[in-house]
Amino acid sequence: MKKLLLTVLGLSFVGCVNPYAKFYVASVGAFNRTRPSAITMGETPKMFRGDNPDADLQKMLEDGYGPLGYSSFNSADVSVESALEQARSVNADVVICYSEYTNTLSGVVPLTVPNTKSETTNLSGSTFGSGGYGSFHGTANTITTGTQTTYVPYSVNRYDYLATYWVKNEPTILGVHIRGMRAEERKAVGGNKGVSIIAVVKNSPAYRADFFKGDILQKIAGADLYEVSDLLATVEKYQGQKVVIEYNRDGEEFKKTVQLNDGGLNFPPEGSSTNTQKVANNTGQSPAQKTASKRDFVAEPDFFKELAVGS
Repeated sequence: MKKLLLTVLGLSFVGCVNPYAKFYVASVGAFNRTRPSAITMGETPKMFRGDNPDADLQKMLEDGYGPLGYSSFNSADVSVESALEQARSVNADVVICYSEYTNTLSGVVPLTVPNTKSETTNLSGSTFGSGGYGSFHGTANTITTGTQTTYVPYSVNRYDYLATYWVKNEPTILGVHIRGMRAEERKAVGGNKGVSIIAVVKNSPAYRADFFKGDILQKIAGADLYEVSDLLATVEKYQGQKVVIEYNRDGEEFKKTVQLNDGGLNFPPEGSSTNTQKVANNTGQSPAQKTASKRDFVAEPDFFKELAVGS
């Protein structure tokens, strides 16, 4: 009975539905998903255990993956097979799972069961009548129904759970993941023009041109980049061509000539020429301060919110 009760308790915390599906949030980033996913090719999505969501995010972006979404919740013990089930449902190629112990819930639960008592009474005696003397012997059964309550202790460990879902992207035109500049970056470059690189895809044009995370892209082919949409429109316009990209790195301005992919289908060949020139810096601004903060990866998975788009 105790084992059955604890099983019921566990179900009450986890629920009947898959929590990875119930608490799934789709990514708002615009990514190239034309490549067939693992599920459409009849394969099982790959599953990995992670311990640092921010580091894993960076690695996955650099390896050419785009985020489909994430699941985040607190619960009692949940099987990782549930995360794999959700990965299949969203056509993910990869799912990375995280869990972290938070607390233990302990207490007692009243258990009320039927309580039936049966009592037997022995009867005997003698009688006198016109017919003479007699005696009798017998029994009488009395049944009493009721309930009995006992208290069963329980202890349930709870965990923060996070799963991130990824799809392998086709090669993109430039090969960078970007976002708008933050206030400290605008101050460092001395203006509002530019978008910030948060990841460079390996073996892409941007990778071979030696662009790095934190570089501020300011112009492509003479077109100013104030918003993420400016970069997307520009690289689309000049796909397959060589363009001059002007950027700011640690407070200094540079420019490079980069061969863009044609439609994001093929990378430029090894050894493609890339010219870099340093531009005089007259801003007098100090390099942007790079700060990092420890995040509660379940309560506030900011690493997906920061992500803008890939190009």
